[in-house]
Amino acid sequence: MSLKNIAIVGAGGLGKEVAVLLHHINQQELTWNVVGFYDDSHPVGKKIATHLVVGKIAELNKVDYPLHVIIAIGDPSIKAGVVAKINNQHIKYPVLIHPASTIGLNVQFGAGSIITAGCHLTIDIRVGEHVLINLNSTIGHDVTIGDYSSIMPGVHLSGFVQVGKGVMVGTGASVLQGINVGDGVKIGAGALVTTQVKANTTVIGIPAREKL
Repeated sequence: MSLKNIAIVGAGGLGKEVAVLLHHINQQELTWNVVGFYDDSHPVGKKIATHLVVGKIAELNKVDYPLHVIIAIGDPSIKAGVVAKINNQHIKYPVLIHPASTIGLNVQFGAGSIITAGCHLTIDIRVGEHVLINLNSTIGHDVTIGDYSSIMPGVHLSGFVQVGKGVMVGTGASVLQGINVGDGVKIGAGALVTTQVKANTTVIGIPAREKL
């Protein structure tokens, strides 16, 4: 069986964790050949963890062979900006799901989404494109998560929660059942969201309140 080539965009901490995720996927079923990192902050040829930086992000537009690319960037706005700069018919964005996560029934994933170890997604869930669901998070029934959003470790989204596009949910935060979180929202680490959150605001605390 031929392996599929994949490049990781972003050689920071999340990029290294995605490299580990790919390693764990390959341990279960040999699938990916990691060609290296594309990153604008490190020199080409630098070794990051187990892989080399092989190019700057703009160079992905020159790739002339089939290549899978995963965007390992946590900040939603930066992530969206990077995707907008990549325009190459040879590039595809896979969905990466860690073998130690649990995926229930009728769970749909958009291109480029990343589900890391220990996550639990139950039923009737819609995950948008380039969404990160990080370690040990739980996603309840009938939840929707918009494109480019990042769910940090240990987050709990209860049933019927609607998360907009480009949302950052901080480590250990919880959102109670039926809450709508608008586009571009930032939820602070450890926050407990009990009421609707309007777009482009930051909420913190228990219960979560808008940061002025």
